Amino acid sequence: MRYFTLLTVLVLFQVLYSCGQSQKQNTKNNASPGKDSSIAVFSGTQPSINMNDGKDTGKAFQLFQQGVNEMKEQRYEDAVSTFLSALELDPQNPKIFYNLGSCYYTLKEYSLALSYFSDAIKFNPSDTSSMIYSGMIHYTQGRIQESIALYTKAIEISDQLYMAFYNRGTSYGRLELYDMAISDFSAAIKINPSHANSYMNRGLAYYYSGKAELACKDWEVAAKKGVPMASEAIREHCR
Repeated sequence: MRYFTLLTVLVLFQVLYSCGQSQKQNTKNNASPGKDSSIAVFSGTQPSINMNDGKDTGKAFQLFQQGVNEMKEQRYEDAVSTFLSALELDPQNPKIFYNLGSCYYTLKEYSLALSYFSDAIKFNPSDTSSMIYSGMIHYTQGRIQESIALYTKAIEISDQLYMAFYNRGTSYGRLELYDMAISDFSAAIKINPSHANSYMNRGLAYYYSGKAELACKDWEVAAKKGVPMASEAIREHCR
């Protein structure tokens, strides 16, 4: 995975499984292994640490570093106030916009988060982190095509972003485009073979494609990597 200059935190994001059809019948014999899976959600954000490649630019720089420290201490409301003050002094700095988006994302103020991530991308068109977060917001609000477009844009910038492939796979799964989902989960696995949820979700995509044997193989890998849902799927559908 190529990590852009903003930060190196995509590997730190924790995700829940998706790519399931939550409307499947919930009977013992026909229960979908993904019937309760919903959204691939990042749990928590990380700040962009360096404002201008480490160069001190005065008061704005001091405020930026203060905001970063407040984020690390999970004082997100304080961090928002601090970053807004920094933004008044440096109104086109994409890293300030990104950190504001991160704070609002963690605070579940998704409309504000999306606005600041959009500004971050405006001033730094290669900001794949903001693209992925924005894609997640669109996904959680049901705008699946918009999420796919953002993940695709991130992948066009770097084809080593396994989280972009993983999340685009969940979006394709939501649209029941399982072959495309399988392709993206496979790409995520190729980049990061240790990413357990990619195996779990590729198994779900295989399952819904009628390829139970391949699904079970992926779930076995996911189970060995500690995904409880995979063990449940194996018990119900592989033995």
